Amino acid sequence: VSPDGRRIAFVFDPASEKCIENRLSIAEMDLRSGRVDVLLQDADWTFDAPCYSPDGNRIACLAQHDGLKHTMPDQLAVWERDSHTWDVHSAEWDRAVQAPLQWEDDSLSVLLMAEQEGRKHLWRFDLADRRAERVVSGGTVQAFDKRAGTLVALAETIDHPPRLSAHLPGAEPRRIERFNDEVLRGVAVGRTEEVWFAGARATPGDDAAPGDPVQMWLTYPPDFDPKKKWPLLQLIHGGPHTAFGDAFHFRWNVQAFAAAGYVVACVNYHGSSSFGYAFLDSITHRWGELELQDVEAATDWLLKKPWADKRRVFATGGSYGGYMVAWMNGHVPAGRYAAYVCHAGCYDWTAMFADDAFSWHAKELGAFYWDDPAQVARQSPITYAAAMSTPMLVVHGALDYRVPDAQGLAYYHTLKAKGVDARLLWYPDENHWILKPRNSRQWYGEFLGWLERHDPGRKGARR
Repeated sequence: VSPDGRRIAFVFDPASEKCIENRLSIAEMDLRSGRVDVLLQDADWTFDAPCYSPDGNRIACLAQHDGLKHTMPDQLAVWERDSHTWDVHSAEWDRAVQAPLQWEDDSLSVLLMAEQEGRKHLWRFDLADRRAERVVSGGTVQAFDKRAGTLVALAETIDHPPRLSAHLPGAEPRRIERFNDEVLRGVAVGRTEEVWFAGARATPGDDAAPGDPVQMWLTYPPDFDPKKKWPLLQLIHGGPHTAFGDAFHFRWNVQAFAAAGYVVACVNYHGSSSFGYAFLDSITHRWGELELQDVEAATDWLLKKPWADKRRVFATGGSYGGYMVAWMNGHVPAGRYAAYVCHAGCYDWTAMFADDAFSWHAKELGAFYWDDPAQVARQSPITYAAAMSTPMLVVHGALDYRVPDAQGLAYYHTLKAKGVDARLLWYPDENHWILKPRNSRQWYGEFLGWLERHDPGRKGARR
């Protein structure tokens, strides 16, 4: 709504039934006359999250040049009422801008969120200088608002769930709630550290080009003793163009897994967000290749630690992370990992055309399956089923439309037909995520129970 209350700016989809691109435009309605004017519309751009300046004469929004390439980031754009033109202001800033947007009172800058190396910060973007300044540092900033000079931000880290803090000019941030303190008072939290290692895209034979730097979060059990041996647990994030951030993930909670006695590794492999556009786009049309090199390099790095037990290494993932553990089962030699967990994983990209994002496949994979079956097949775990032999827990929800449950069922049945130790956990009342409290409790129990069953260092584990 405009500051004077006379207009509203809104996003609409102008696509016809023959168009599957779904590029969004921004229009404005005069609330007195009902007149609607289209403000931002471009065949190669999609626009979102409009926000009026304090004087109502400009609109800040997100703009993505997806006509150039589908992986292009959201950028900060501003529409000018006087000239009826728009311009991208953050084009030289190698960050993906995230909504909501909020103007500062002087109309000279815009508050926004953007990721940076596995964290999400709140930034102030100066429109004249086209320069971003960090205002609140993550962890992960989830939400914010500013009124009368007081900024309030909601932020979390791997060590604690979201907390609300007030940021007043010239003063230290002040936490203004204690909602979870009583619940967490008796909970032991493991130490988390950020490490970097050489990942994919090394130059063979050139020691000066060992591979791109790749980030990994490591969370240790609360009672970690480096003189003892510990099992390793890889958590592989979905997306693929997201990141495992410094955040308190409620469905794949790192602290819950660390408390069960695992050193937990979260690798932000090639393709992840928050490390610049080139890093994010590097996996396009060759899914599985660079990501696997990164995960394997991380495992190599971990196994060099004196406390790492090489007999007790596990890899798990959900959605694209589930795709990755299915991919690993067909590419990594047996014995490297004691067991896998595949939650809502993609298994067959041809059959995945049943999902709710089918138009995206060809952009990421490089072809529709009818145009180049070999291109799609070489990126599908199903192609490498003959090599699969590592035990696998397969988890899926019947109401999953992003990765239909037939993917998980086909994968599970394949493993059983091959005589591979496999277990199916199927929820008739869940979708892509396990959301119901009782189901979540069962999920964690099955997850950890499967690892324990295949852990030779655990009492009662299957030998």
